[in-house]
Amino acid sequence: MNAKFVYILGIFTILFIIVAIIINISPYPVIFFAKHTAFKIPKETRANQYEDGNVTVFVNESYTSAYKNNQFDLYLPKKQMAGKPVIAWVHGGGFVGGDKLEEKEFATKLAEEGYTVAVMNYALVPETKYPIPVVQTSEFLAYLKKHAENYSINLDNLFIAGDSAGAQIASQFITTQTNEAYRELMNIDQVIKKDQIKGSLLYCGVYDVPEVVHSYSIPPVKFMFQKIGWGYARDKNWLHGKLAESSVISNFVTADFPPAYITDGNTLSFENQGKKLVRTLASKDISVSQRFFPKSEYKTAHEYQFEMKSEPAKIAFKDTLTFLNKYKQR
Repeated sequence: MNAKFVYILGIFTILFIIVAIIINISPYPVIFFAKHTAFKIPKETRANQYEDGNVTVFVNESYTSAYKNNQFDLYLPKKQMAGKPVIAWVHGGGFVGGDKLEEKEFATKLAEEGYTVAVMNYALVPETKYPIPVVQTSEFLAYLKKHAENYSINLDNLFIAGDSAGAQIASQFITTQTNEAYRELMNIDQVIKKDQIKGSLLYCGVYDVPEVVHSYSIPPVKFMFQKIGWGYARDKNWLHGKLAESSVISNFVTADFPPAYITDGNTLSFENQGKKLVRTLASKDISVSQRFFPKSEYKTAHEYQFEMKSEPAKIAFKDTLTFLNKYKQR
């Protein structure tokens, strides 16, 4: 065997062993990679306030929080509809990345229809730990409640939305507000009465984080979520801890969970988890609207709803408006 080849093979073997050791003793190299690739944080270049047609947008408003990334964007329709409904939105990004900026186009279109939309940021892994993003959602809603008159919004006509990891966080928050036992488990205050929440909008969400690690069909995704869960819980054995137990939404929702619109893509996403949540809610006689496309009709990826020029996204947006119109307070 060629000596040079043996030398190169030896170097690569050593490097492989070093990398294997590093990722076995810390989740942060994988989280760093995820944060700069799949869940890259977009750069904010907008002015602090601007007009977009008949919508006024306030960028990087701050809500009161004990934690980092406590900013939100507010999309205000110049002509509010009766009842002044508001949609509080939690962005996605695998718990490690993403930003409220990613909801810009969808939120603007909702505001054009007369809905006020408030999209929050929250602290990200590895700078945060579980369940701080859920706590921050509580802080965000408490802030909106306190300043409802200033923003001309009606918190008795509230919808809570989330996409991807944000759908997980949003659904957990809703469950804390509608299930006393879960609220105590999560140690989160009741800031919104259950009858104030008129509905939930959940797009491409993860609703059972351990199941992704145990059963997802794509090994790199399973591997990445195992490391993200480790970083989020700050516990290598997190699959046997509080995060794994309390993040399975289907185990905690009650009949008091609000009406829901649930959708997901059919490719490289979490469609089975969305369908499972639909079944769970329906079994408790909770009104559920759903949209899952057969692959024979459309191939839809994770977060397909934000590809606003595509036909599936147009359908999802129309679904959203239909749902909001059905459940909003007149």
